[in-house]
Amino acid sequence: MPDNRNLQQVKHFYVRAAFALALTVLIAIAAGFFSGCTKTNAPKKGENIMIAELNCRSPFTLVTDMYASFDTISDAEAFVTAVENKLHAKIKRAPSDKPEKFGKYILAFGSNDVPECASLMNSLNKNEYAVKVTETGGDRIVVSVAFNGGLARRAVIDVLLDHCMTGIDSPGGEFSIPAGTDVRGSVSADELIITTDVSLRDPCILLENGVYYMYGTGWKFFKNSSGTLQGPWEGPFPCVTEKPADSDSQYWAPEVHKYDGAYYMFTTYHKVDNDHRGCVIYRSETPEGPFEMWSDGHVTPSDWDCIDGTLYVDDSGQPWMVFVHEWTGTPDNIGRMSIAKLSPDLKKFISEPKDIFSATEAKWATGTITDGPWLYRTRGGDLLMIWSNFDEAGYAVGIARSSNGKIDGKWQQLDYQLYSNRFAGSFDGGHGMLFRDANGLFLSIHSPNNASDKRKTLAVIVPIKETGNMLFWDFGRERKN
Repeated sequence: MPDNRNLQQVKHFYVRAAFALALTVLIAIAAGFFSGCTKTNAPKKGENIMIAELNCRSPFTLVTDMYASFDTISDAEAFVTAVENKLHAKIKRAPSDKPEKFGKYILAFGSNDVPECASLMNSLNKNEYAVKVTETGGDRIVVSVAFNGGLARRAVIDVLLDHCMTGIDSPGGEFSIPAGTDVRGSVSADELIITTDVSLRDPCILLENGVYYMYGTGWKFFKNSSGTLQGPWEGPFPCVTEKPADSDSQYWAPEVHKYDGAYYMFTTYHKVDNDHRGCVIYRSETPEGPFEMWSDGHVTPSDWDCIDGTLYVDDSGQPWMVFVHEWTGTPDNIGRMSIAKLSPDLKKFISEPKDIFSATEAKWATGTITDGPWLYRTRGGDLLMIWSNFDEAGYAVGIARSSNGKIDGKWQQLDYQLYSNRFAGSFDGGHGMLFRDANGLFLSIHSPNNASDKRKTLAVIVPIKETGNMLFWDFGRERKN
């Protein structure tokens, strides 16, 4: 029979050894993570003010006012989150009601509680922005980020991201600003947004063989072979020559995706016999069609109202449909976003549909709709979805992020919006899609949502950039389009 005391001593030895090993590993990780980082000394590197370094804790504190607008707080958070994601860094936040928590090094984003920033904010006219570095006695450094209006706030983020990108992809990546920075500028929506002459709702753009194809509601498309998004656009041309025998109206939001060597049109129509809208899939050998019915009518549930189907193919090659489970067919009259697996040939669902989030989960949303889903995989591996609802200024485009990078993961609604009339300064708009050409990434929407004497509803295109697993307006891109 073994000696229990010896067994107990052996057990204690291994427990102590395991604890010592774990502690050594943690110390090594911490030493590696914060090596070369400073928390107390002035964050100077040559002639630059160092705000954040690769794998480091920033000496700066982000300050926004407690009473600042929802947009200012969410934009500031989106900006610093992008920097943190890109650099694997950490920037401290401090509430403005506790100035003693600011520290000596402050990144003041539209803050009237930081005197240097407040003075800069008060000096700006409408649609102006400014970035200024102030160094005062006692080694205090303030980076003031100021703006007058929502469009200027978005523009100044782009200015900051351009600074961030200067060294961020190098082995010693960093977000730094020249010590003497004193930048001021202005912005106009007309200079940024590409407004086409195409009157079309739900525009989806496919670039194929040097030709832009723009598909939209009414099952029609336009094409543009000029090499520039500004046109001219020819059309409209019909997407299909024969509409479904069981349809009568509402031929909505066609999206064309290239998949397995052919072109598949995901779209919506109203079915007469059951009085429901549903999603259907068409197919063509060319992007100009004619597209022919591929699925057996609606693939979405026959007793649901469903619209705006889009294609997503996961990392394993499994195709999915992401679609809107409309508010008109839910028990609480709140729209959902839903998903289902598609067969490899895209003819039918091979899993039960699943709701993944509802319209009211987004803080910015005032409506109950979940329009226009579109999936985007970031360079860092995050899975984002842009989608539309109404906010206090009209039709808008928000962003959701999958918690695990998978389509059936838990979806988090970002406070930061990709498009809203609250900062666009011209018209509302939504039902967004993303596409690329040689000049970069773009968002297509229709704007305004409701035509008026001021302007009819047109297809509108906005340049977008990805930084730190986030999507932002690209104000700095050279206007080649």
